Amino acid sequence: MQIPSYSTVAAIGRHVLTAAGSVVATLAFLHLVSGDQAAKVTDALSQIGTGLASLAEGIGTLVGVGSALYAGYTATKSKQIAAVAAMPDVQKIVTTSAVANASPSDKVVSQGAGTS
Repeated sequence: MQIPSYSTVAAIGRHVLTAAGSVVATLAFLHLVSGDQAAKVTDALSQIGTGLASLAEGIGTLVGVGSALYAGYTATKSKQIAAVAAMPDVQKIVTTSAVANASPSDKVVSQGAGTS
C-alpha cells in the first residue's frame, strides 16, 4: 500500500471541508446557527484539514527514514550472505576464510575449501 502524498491528502481534505462547509452554510441559511458560529466552525474545519495534511506529510517522512534505516541494516555483508545462503537453489557460496568462518551457514565456504 502506498502512503498518500501531501497533495492527495490535501485534495481529500478540501472535499471533506467543502461538504462540511455546505452543511454549515445550510444551517446558517436556515437560521439554526448564527453567522458568527458558522464562521468559527468553518475556521475550525479548515485548521483540522491543514493539520491532517501536515500529519500525513510527517508520516510519509517517517516511513522514508524507517525504510532507509531498514535498507542499511539489511545491506550489510553478513545479512546479504545469509539471505543468499537461505535460498534453496544456492548450493555453495565461495568467499574468503574470514567471511566463511563468520557465517553460520554450511553453504558458505572459503576459497580452496570444498571447491572443485
